[in-house]
Amino acid sequence: MIMKEAASMRSRFIYAGVAVGATAGLVALGGYVSREVQRRGYPSWESCRCDFKRKQNVYQVWFSRHERRGETVVTEERGAYLVNPALWLRRFLHYSAQVLAVLNPGGHYVERVVLSPQEARQFARLMTTGNVEDEQEESQQESGQIVWRREILHVPRYLFDAYIRRLYPAHVSQERMELDPHDPSLPVLWDPRTDLPLPSEGMLLQTPNGTRIDYIGWTPSQISYCTARLGNGGEIPRI
Repeated sequence: MIMKEAASMRSRFIYAGVAVGATAGLVALGGYVSREVQRRGYPSWESCRCDFKRKQNVYQVWFSRHERRGETVVTEERGAYLVNPALWLRRFLHYSAQVLAVLNPGGHYVERVVLSPQEARQFARLMTTGNVEDEQEESQQESGQIVWRREILHVPRYLFDAYIRRLYPAHVSQERMELDPHDPSLPVLWDPRTDLPLPSEGMLLQTPNGTRIDYIGWTPSQISYCTARLGNGGEIPRI
């Protein structure tokens, strides 16, 4: 009988120790995440301009495939299409995005950059020919401008559906440029891992030049305004 009581007491001590240790670990982890969110300059719920807050319908990316196809950059996103989610769920998604970005061990990010008209033209030549030096000769033979266009190929319609976008260069004649002016510069979110821009558009392209936006998951499209380091700068990639 005494042996059973001693064994029961030891078990209670072990369970209590595990519970105390787990609680202390969660408190420490919560404190680290909170400090890191402040250090990185992530926006609060009140100041954030994310889709979770401002859009009626929210597309939550779970996985994306980002690749070059010839002179076109294509991103295929897979995720959940949420129709008018409740306010508590929107807040949960906002704070969850920041927690996941802090705990992401890879530390991956995209950067908001603006390629000058010359850099945007060079990048188009590089995508087409693979040789930037060819740009000087061809530019002398062509009149007009190369402008980059974004296009949505497929929009989600169901709870689990794909979102497919592309970014591609188009040649605009000088006559059309005069009638319908286009900005030949290229504002994009640049992925340093693939050394390619994302076809994305929206509020993230309105962040200051050089803004770093941290991944929420493992792929470039898993980003949000919630994880924009609005207080930090960055370098524009050179082509």
